[in-house]
Amino acid sequence: MDVRDLAPALVAFADLLTAANKEVNGVGTELRVEVSTKFKAGSFGIDLSVSQQLLSQIKEIFSGNGATAISNAYTIVTLVGFTGGGLIGILRILKGRRPVRVEEKGDVAAVWITESECVEVSDRIMRLYRSIAVRRSLEKVMSPLEREGITDFGIVMNDRAVLDIHKDEVASFGAELLHSAAEIVSDSTSRRMLLIESLTFKDGNKWRVNDGALTYHASIEDKEFLDEIDSGKRFGKGDVLIVDLRQIQTVLGAKLATESLIVKVLEHRQSLQQSVL
Repeated sequence: MDVRDLAPALVAFADLLTAANKEVNGVGTELRVEVSTKFKAGSFGIDLSVSQQLLSQIKEIFSGNGATAISNAYTIVTLVGFTGGGLIGILRILKGRRPVRVEEKGDVAAVWITESECVEVSDRIMRLYRSIAVRRSLEKVMSPLEREGITDFGIVMNDRAVLDIHKDEVASFGAELLHSAAEIVSDSTSRRMLLIESLTFKDGNKWRVNDGALTYHASIEDKEFLDEIDSGKRFGKGDVLIVDLRQIQTVLGAKLATESLIVKVLEHRQSLQQSVL
């Protein structure tokens, strides 16, 4: 492997575990990654070692011993998914797509891949999923797979392969979400009544709606509703829609944004004034 491919991957590997550790355990802890002295043709090995700083802090936090700290380091590796599952696992399932929705309850998050397919993961994995630093580092770890002649990324533990990622999966690990590199702060779907303030029948455009408190633009994702529009059904300013509204709040740098998507239109009513009369 060309050192120009190897070096960035090693740095990214260290950055990934450091970022994941800070996301899960806080900024006061530290992990150190060292390269194994044993290289094989066409591959390289990495050993994870736990620094004395992490050992002492984990002891203080959990009143445990060195074994507790080692266990904690292994937990980070597991959450990232280097032993299967974890963040890497959910990204492989999503295949570069954004979840339809994420429902969080306690320490478990239900990730809806499609409207009928759901995977449950721990809330800590979702924190890694939403972390810009973690996602960018993971993308760089996998970046050698984009090079000619590099076909697989693998993890071997005790002479047993626990992870094998082929180069055709590399797109699944891109940090570029539909919100660029923005961090998803919240993603929820709720039943709402929306008053149409202005609308357009051009593909891709958004309608301006009011929910009784705020006015904002919402994109229409309900195909059946869009088909009704194409067939000529009348919709006008002042009409009311009962919908399942998905709202995604993101932060990128100092910019906070909320995207609203009408997932399903459940009912269409004429204007509120007309319905009262």
